[in-house]
Amino acid sequence: MHMPIRQRIWTGVLLLSTLGSVTACDDDKEQAAKLAEVQRIADEKLKKVQKEADDKVAAMQKQLDQMKADAEAQAAKLKSEADQAIAKAQGDVEEQAKAAEEALKRARAAYKAEGLVELGQLNKQVQELSPKIAKASAKVKPAVQKSMKDIVTEQQAIAKDLGAFDKAALDDLGKTKAKLVQDLAKMKATIAGIKAKVGP
Repeated sequence: MHMPIRQRIWTGVLLLSTLGSVTACDDDKEQAAKLAEVQRIADEKLKKVQKEADDKVAAMQKQLDQMKADAEAQAAKLKSEADQAIAKAQGDVEEQAKAAEEALKRARAAYKAEGLVELGQLNKQVQELSPKIAKASAKVKPAVQKSMKDIVTEQQAIAKDLGAFDKAALDDLGKTKAKLVQDLAKMKATIAGIKAKVGP
């Protein structure tokens, strides 16, 4: 049975349309597949770049952390060394201060002992003069008795000089010593004056 010509034409048109639609669908699927592949590659590259960036940041952070730890360790070491140096310096200063104080004590004691020896010798001379003063003539006795009163005053001044050594500072030792020598010299002169009047 033969189709009419018009029906054949429409059938052909329908077949062509159907084939065109199928072809168009295939093209869309291929295009979508290509786009998906491109997207997948782009995603992989993006992930790779992101991972590299993260790795670099992590490495940099690790380096910064290490530098910070090294700096803190160095600072702690320097502080420890500084503390040790300060402690040693303070120890040296304290040791020197103790040595200086000990030297000052010895100097005070030496000067005081020297003065006591000289005062003792002068007091002995005064005691030896006592019998002669008692036997002195009426003419010289008043002058000798006045000299004896001067000796008592001079002995008190010398005792005060000797006591000053106990608290004398290093800078004052010379002045204290000079005052003691001066007062001892006065007492010696007074004794020499008495001897001249009553005889040695």
